[in-house]
Amino acid sequence: MQAIRAIFPNFAMNLPRTVLLVVVLAAPFAGCVNVDQDTADSARNYWKPDASSQPPEPLALPAPKAGSSGEQAAQGPLGLPALVDIALENNPTTRQAWYQAKQAAAQLGETNSQFYPQITVNATVSRDKLRNVAFNGQTAGAGTTWSTFYGPSVEINYLLWNWGKNYAQSDAARQTLYAANYLYNQQIQDVILSTELAYFNFNAGLGFVDAAQATLKDAQTSYDAADKRLTTGLGNKQDELQALAQVKNAEFQLEEAQAQVETARSQLATAMGIQVTDALDIVPNQQPPELGAVDEEISSLLAEAMRERPTLMAAYANMEAAKYDLAAARDDRWPVVSAVGSGTYGYYAAGTTTGNPYNNYMAGIQVSWEIFTGFNKTYAIINAREQERAAEQSLRAQELQVVSDVWNFYYSFRARSGRWIPPRRRWRRSWRRTTRSTWGI
Repeated sequence: MQAIRAIFPNFAMNLPRTVLLVVVLAAPFAGCVNVDQDTADSARNYWKPDASSQPPEPLALPAPKAGSSGEQAAQGPLGLPALVDIALENNPTTRQAWYQAKQAAAQLGETNSQFYPQITVNATVSRDKLRNVAFNGQTAGAGTTWSTFYGPSVEINYLLWNWGKNYAQSDAARQTLYAANYLYNQQIQDVILSTELAYFNFNAGLGFVDAAQATLKDAQTSYDAADKRLTTGLGNKQDELQALAQVKNAEFQLEEAQAQVETARSQLATAMGIQVTDALDIVPNQQPPELGAVDEEISSLLAEAMRERPTLMAAYANMEAAKYDLAAARDDRWPVVSAVGSGTYGYYAAGTTTGNPYNNYMAGIQVSWEIFTGFNKTYAIINAREQERAAEQSLRAQELQVVSDVWNFYYSFRARSGRWIPPRRRWRRSWRRTTRSTWGI
């Protein structure tokens, strides 16, 4: 404290004022740390959004452009091929998957940028002040000196060797791109399937409406006959009430069938990626689709699904990407060899001396090795290894799902087409043989 008083003679006198000033300045900020005002006040109450969390204008679908498929959908009438074409053009899920694939391609290019040298150009302008004070009565060298420096510089860093880490990262990014492209293909198949299902559900709803109208007509005829018999004295009130109840039930069934039609219309519009309106005119299917014969055995269908199913291929690509990520994490433990170089040219002037050009150039080989990083690299390896194991299980789950889907759809189609064939046990042996040859296991 004596040393502080010697250096700052007014420190003790100004200390209370300083503390008071700090408290006064910090008081307004004490209440800023409050998360309750940005969330719900309790776990059971609804959060009330403020105006800043909402868009400035209500969200709405844009009007279809002239000549676009959306305008064509508003004009109608449309058959199944036109509906599928509009869905492939407008459905946001296919575009989202496409953009995600393009994003993965950009990430691959970003990863491959490490194979090129990194060049940085700088420009510096600085003005420095150096003040020397007298010491023990010696005034030699005391005074103020100003110096100026300005000029460009360039730095070059070229990674030469890092034990294959950059190659592993590039392969992992490429496998991720493959997975994104496979998922895009799967999304196209899903859009086509959802459009066709919605279309046939719409046709089924129209059939239900026709059947409900016929039922209502029969119920109305029965009610008229019962009412006429009651009027002529040949019937009773109970028969008339029962006939009236049948009429009301038929009217309810008709309304329910009409609601099913509108629900199917909405689902079809969603699959098409357009807004549902009354102007969406759909051409009903006049004849039910003919079911073709499936003469192939289920073993060959399973083998084809194992080769062509996009979700399965995407899961395989993700597993390969996880393997490369693990290899990159392991290679990150070793030294890195780089070629480095730099060059600086500037102009330096100090005090009253005349400024002189300044230049400095350097080139060499740099070896860097992170010996200890707080076990960061160890945990990175564990993380990559667990991701690889999870990706293997995801691939296994996709394999089981493919087998289940093909099995269920195969025998369901056989049953509906009237060509039921009991399951055979020999498909397992042939499918496993095909799977081993396909995946190399």
